[in-house]
Amino acid sequence: MNRRLGAVWLLAVLTACSTPAPAPAPATPKLRDLATVDACTLLAEPDFEKPFTKAPEPLDEPLSCRWSVEGQTVWMSVENESLEQAKVRVHEGSELTVEGRKAWWGVQSDFTSEPSSSIGVTVTELAADRVLVMTAEKIPRNYDVGSVARTRSVAVVRRLFS
Repeated sequence: MNRRLGAVWLLAVLTACSTPAPAPAPATPKLRDLATVDACTLLAEPDFEKPFTKAPEPLDEPLSCRWSVEGQTVWMSVENESLEQAKVRVHEGSELTVEGRKAWWGVQSDFTSEPSSSIGVTVTELAADRVLVMTAEKIPRNYDVGSVARTRSVAVVRRLFS
């Protein structure tokens, strides 16, 4: 009987002292094969507050598209450059995180156009040599255009990594 209690006690002590197995690392989402992506499907009408005023338009560059809604235009492109290289697109920008990825964003006004507009740009790192550039323009000028670019960036990054 003492041996059994001793064995149970020894087992309890050894179990208490053992290190639990580490939890498995979460899987890192992989960027979709960009050769198969239709850029104009990365955002849809429900991603906007108002309906499209015209159908999404592919732009001349691969992996780029433009969406138009009342008083607002949003266009995006996936560029072959690092985040550091792409930061020059955003004057007086600041750091941001988009879905756990490094990003840079800023807002600027265009007083030369009539009516004046404001432009928000968010550049999000997809890989060491790839960035998503999301640009939003609002007419008339409105500084919440930065949130338009940021929230659309979140939607696109989710779709590119799903």
